[in-house]
Amino acid sequence: MILGALKERPMSAYEMDRLFEARAVRRWVRVSAPSIYRNLLRLREEGLVDGREEKGETAPPRTVYAITGAGEGRFRELAGGLAGLDARVDFDFAPVVANLYVMGEGEGRALLGKIRERYLEGAERLETVLPMVARLEARANMELRLETYRLVANWVERFEQDFYSAPEGMRGWVPGADGSPSTPEEASSAAFDWAALGGDA
Repeated sequence: MILGALKERPMSAYEMDRLFEARAVRRWVRVSAPSIYRNLLRLREEGLVDGREEKGETAPPRTVYAITGAGEGRFRELAGGLAGLDARVDFDFAPVVANLYVMGEGEGRALLGKIRERYLEGAERLETVLPMVARLEARANMELRLETYRLVANWVERFEQDFYSAPEGMRGWVPGADGSPSTPEEASSAAFDWAALGGDA
């Protein structure tokens, strides 16, 4: 994000911070004000950006940064690397779902309701902000998050219905039930091969 901003035009750390704020970048990319200052210094040391001091007649001196040729190359390398990362979908509530079978139904339903409410609240927040975002790339990223929030909220509702209406042997890790492995050795050989999907679990 820092190198991309400098590809647009040279600017100071303060200007970059204000630019990210004005464009609502922090609603969809993690880039704090301290990280801008810290990383600009590091990028300068690595020769990826240049910094020149500018003195104003009334304003205090400031450092204006510009991307270098090496920085342009690093930008392309980073963009290509990020675009080529393995697809991942991670949800921090997964351990709750995995352990529902050891909880009482009331407690489990309450936790699932809490998860669903959290994602619905996230969707509502984005719906409020979205009309104020003019830049297409920001809107597209926020719309992706909005649809994901809605998808998860709907999934939790369906899963709760399926989980609590399923026969007892279908829930949890019940040895030998419905063809499930009854020994550690059988469990090991029957384990799902996540690596075969092209990524990790």
